[in-house]
Amino acid sequence: MGFRAMTLLAALAAMSLGHAASAADGDKPSSPRPGASDDVPAVDVPGERESASASGASDGLSKARLEYGAYLTLAGDCAACHTRPDGQPFEGGRALETPFGTIYTPNITPSKRRGIGDFSDEDFLRALHRGIGPDGKPYYPAFPYTSYTKVSADDVLAIKDYLFSLQPSDYRPPETELRWPFDVRDLLFGWQALYFAAGRLEPDPDKGEAWNRGAYLVEGLGHCGECHTPRNLAGASEPSEVLDGAVIDGWFAPNLTSDLNQGIGEWSVEALATYLRTGLDKPGDADGAPRTAAIGPMAEVVHDSLSKLALSDLRAIAVYLKDMPAAEAPAPRPSAAAEAPQAGGTLYQRYCSGCHQRYGQGIAPYFPALRGNPAVTLEQPDDVVEAILLGAPADPAEAYSEHVVMPSFGSILNDEEIAAVASFIRASWGNAAAPVAPDIVRELHKEP
Repeated sequence: MGFRAMTLLAALAAMSLGHAASAADGDKPSSPRPGASDDVPAVDVPGERESASASGASDGLSKARLEYGAYLTLAGDCAACHTRPDGQPFEGGRALETPFGTIYTPNITPSKRRGIGDFSDEDFLRALHRGIGPDGKPYYPAFPYTSYTKVSADDVLAIKDYLFSLQPSDYRPPETELRWPFDVRDLLFGWQALYFAAGRLEPDPDKGEAWNRGAYLVEGLGHCGECHTPRNLAGASEPSEVLDGAVIDGWFAPNLTSDLNQGIGEWSVEALATYLRTGLDKPGDADGAPRTAAIGPMAEVVHDSLSKLALSDLRAIAVYLKDMPAAEAPAPRPSAAAEAPQAGGTLYQRYCSGCHQRYGQGIAPYFPALRGNPAVTLEQPDDVVEAILLGAPADPAEAYSEHVVMPSFGSILNDEEIAAVASFIRASWGNAAAPVAPDIVRELHKEP
């Protein structure tokens, strides 16, 4: 998930003025689990817990229970926010910069001094289902409890069991630093009353098992709407525009509905599942270059979470998304440019053609094709601009694919040149997207 989006949501939420939903009484049994025959990548877990935890959980939790909790933690991509650069997993301290200050993510290891070691089962359920801490105060919704509230109680507690089996860390994250009145957490009770409805996701009896599993992952653990749904001025998701696409951290999280032009209407279930696992679409040309590749925050999600899920779960996500009614993506930013400048072609040949080839066909499996690439021709040009500005991780281990390593051109090309290259790519080899104005590049270039 894009961190600027999460932190802006958190900071804006503090502007609003309690909402207390019932706890998990009456929850149905845990959600469907990946079958034993599924292609589930191995999940490393520590040894079985030998003594009762602070929550009072039973002794000797089985390895299967811990593996399942670890799997759910991957599906929720919990480590993405709760692990700072060069820090230990889940010990927090990741700085989330907002216009209103800095939020530091908490330590969620089982440390009693600095982590969640004193959380009871009820505390943990209240946190994920209602967004309320053990102290009775609401959490900033940078913590996506608005999605996690839909997760079954048993699955939430399986996550807790796994986290409590980890090595405790006494690392103390820095204190969150938000300007007044954004630092007054009690004001979030009003935000919850207005914009948050607690409750578990109920299966739809008219839909199949795969559809319901996909809905559970997309709307709950996977919290896909946190990035792909537009937000109002208070930072709450727009219920009438679910998964319609939104700008996240300067990147455009695309429309995930079945819209044929800007959504996933032309994708098959298998192609979408493959993309979720590998970050690459199937080849679009005879030369084998993929039509598109995950970039930016989505590349992180693929690398850290989706690539580690069972194929049955990825297919279930695809089944659910393919059934979403078509919806138009947000209107693109206006562009002052009339056509792709000739200079863009010259710059492309100099800086880009060595990898992406003269006619944008790419070199499989190393460099994706740019011609016919849906990420290139989106109405919002943010993704192609950000890719040129930032490149892909220099360390292949940090990328979604070991094959894709792209340098940053943000310090090599100026804003006008980047706009020219982006415009050329979007209008060449059969691509027919609108050009990119330098003002759009400048806006994205100045963002941290």
